[in-house]
Amino acid sequence: MEKEDDSNLRYMQIHISTDSGRNLPGSKLINFFSKVEFLSTIEKKSNGLICYALLKFDNLDALSNTYEGLEIIKIISKNNNSALTKIHLMGPVARLFSDDLDCWWVTPSHLTSSGMTLSLQGTKNSFQILKNKFSQLVGNGFTVKIGKESLRKSFSLKILNLKQKIVLDYAIKMGYYNRPRECTQREIAKKLNLKQSTVCEHLQLAESKIFNSMEFE
Repeated sequence: MEKEDDSNLRYMQIHISTDSGRNLPGSKLINFFSKVEFLSTIEKKSNGLICYALLKFDNLDALSNTYEGLEIIKIISKNNNSALTKIHLMGPVARLFSDDLDCWWVTPSHLTSSGMTLSLQGTKNSFQILKNKFSQLVGNGFTVKIGKESLRKSFSLKILNLKQKIVLDYAIKMGYYNRPRECTQREIAKKLNLKQSTVCEHLQLAESKIFNSMEFE
């Protein structure tokens, strides 16, 4: 497959309501977590995604349970009602992204009592393939919003602070948003003399601001 330039990447948001997704493993997770918030993907595997996630809960025991479709690999930090974790998502939705699609999760993506919201970045062709896959999975039980703007559109720069602009600019130039990725957050951090956690935070905030300000069709 010929790789598309990152300036042609688009955004898409998919929402699956609680009722439409009642047969998916995620519908059971909301009995234990008030929110499962995706932060970043670490690795694509044949049976799902390895990623960082923020888990929010009322009962700390939720971290000790075994779940269908979600494995808590490591608890990085925690308090009485939330935990930063490394997890393995193995449900049918996560497995859709195990294929070699030019499409991946970005923030904000989360699971709550109102359903699952996935914010995605990728190419138009991948989005069409993905919508067909979701149709096979949940029928018509999902809604889609497509962003009209590309990653490099100037509107995005107006809503970011200086640090977010700098980190995002370096990430784009170094190929972080290309598929396959041409650099890591650690390499961006080394280039800017920052901590990897700082780069991760700036990229997440930038992605979230861009997505939430986009014009959709």
